[in-house]
Amino acid sequence: MTNPPQLVIRGNVVVAAGGTGLKTAEAIGIADGRVVLLGRWDEVRRAAGRGTRIVDAGDAAVIPGIHDAHIHLAGLARARRAVLLDDAADGAEVARRLAGAAAVAPEGGWLSGRGWNEAHLASGTAALQAAVGERPAFLSSHDGHSAWASAAARHLAGIGSTTPDPTGGRIERDEHGEPTGILRETALDLVAPHVTRLQGDSLRGPLEETLDELAALGVTGATEAGDYTDENGSGADADFGDSYSSLTEVASLIDGRLRLNLGIPADAIPAAAERGMRTGMPLPGRHTMRFGWAKEYADGALGSGTAALIAPRTCGDRDTGIMRVSPEELDALLAASRRAGIAMAIHAIGDRAAREVLDAVARANPRGAAVPHDRMEHAQLLQPADAPRFASLGITASIQPIHAAADRDLVESCWGDRQDNAYAWRALVDAGALLAAGSDAPVESANPWTGMFAAVHRRLPTDGREDWRPAQALSVAEALGAYTLGPARAIGAGDEGHLRVGARADLAVLSISLGTLLQAGEGVAGARSVLTIVDGREVYRA
Repeated sequence: MTNPPQLVIRGNVVVAAGGTGLKTAEAIGIADGRVVLLGRWDEVRRAAGRGTRIVDAGDAAVIPGIHDAHIHLAGLARARRAVLLDDAADGAEVARRLAGAAAVAPEGGWLSGRGWNEAHLASGTAALQAAVGERPAFLSSHDGHSAWASAAARHLAGIGSTTPDPTGGRIERDEHGEPTGILRETALDLVAPHVTRLQGDSLRGPLEETLDELAALGVTGATEAGDYTDENGSGADADFGDSYSSLTEVASLIDGRLRLNLGIPADAIPAAAERGMRTGMPLPGRHTMRFGWAKEYADGALGSGTAALIAPRTCGDRDTGIMRVSPEELDALLAASRRAGIAMAIHAIGDRAAREVLDAVARANPRGAAVPHDRMEHAQLLQPADAPRFASLGITASIQPIHAAADRDLVESCWGDRQDNAYAWRALVDAGALLAAGSDAPVESANPWTGMFAAVHRRLPTDGREDWRPAQALSVAEALGAYTLGPARAIGAGDEGHLRVGARADLAVLSISLGTLLQAGEGVAGARSVLTIVDGREVYRA
């Protein structure tokens, strides 16, 4: 080697994680953004020159950087300035928080918030309307598949007693046929385009805070999950939807700090094809940002009761949910994506939705050789016969382990007769499927260590009950692999997600030892990064 490494890190280095366990080393050397040395400490130390920076991490675990494979980055940043309702005790608390926000908000401006659940609004929405008065307000539910829109918001959107339910959605109504303000699935799109949101310079502050938070957790990469629609974009990339265009407007804040795959709504495939965009290609002029997948929603969500099921759910109105797209529409989307060289990421939570997506991929023409695999987002309920189809069809299972822990009680209530098929990660792994793990933040916490604990124990660290349905759990190595190597393989990046020689130097020095990591107890949930590096550059130090 002609030049010595610029940085040497000594510690319990996890070179790669996966189903065969962990590969480890005592030290690594980094130069020009890549791993150039790997092995015993004495060997790597001898290669160091006078100017080499040496970090001795002791017995701390040094891991490939975490990649959150399903995050709503723009939404997570905006949530920092919204009315947050996830931890509200009841509907009265929701109304109090909303009234407090209304009291200090600029006159006539929109009130935005997120996080309510069905129990919060079980007694009606009159208290919410009283809290906001004549202001337009839009509150997303915890799962993001329902929303409450105030009377002023509904007026702006033209929603009244004669407004029909849109295809793939529902306007909830009272006994007189009047809208209650609760909107399901595609009905959200009637109001969402009217809601003001943080974009451009107003997004920079909360996004800066969010990037700092992610780096402190050891997150070096993320995949922006994409939007419902392409109608809310802004700036030069307006045709690619709100999240994509909002993030590229502030790309200078992100580039070099986070390795980001930027997804688009499926409706934007023609616009992306016209510009020659392909899944996996770098964004022009950017070093750590690239074009991701096109997002479609096959169904709804468990919490909103809109996940599309083969058999009725065992709670509430005991219906079978909502399919947002038809088989014919799925066929047309996959045909368009194949022609464009853009891979699909299709949201499917219920077993009916999952099966229809799998069937559509089976009918579609093969992907181009250079196009990454399509993805199924969530895959929360599967029929046993469908788990093996992921590997055979080349579909990545994009999972969010924290959902299994957070949704445990809902699953037992609403999918009571099919719990063994819920969050079936072991069945997927055993059938050869590729798992890519993420958080779905801001729906759930962006903390990957809570997710790591949930992947192994299928419960939250604060849940004193026994592990839930442990037969479907992942091992520590499999879970870490799903947060590191899995997302890299999903996008086709052979030099990411691991720390072998030649790899991109994306890594985190953790606050816990390798032994604590391997034990996968509550200590894992408390892990943080003390040093985070992206592309060989320090982006966070505790």
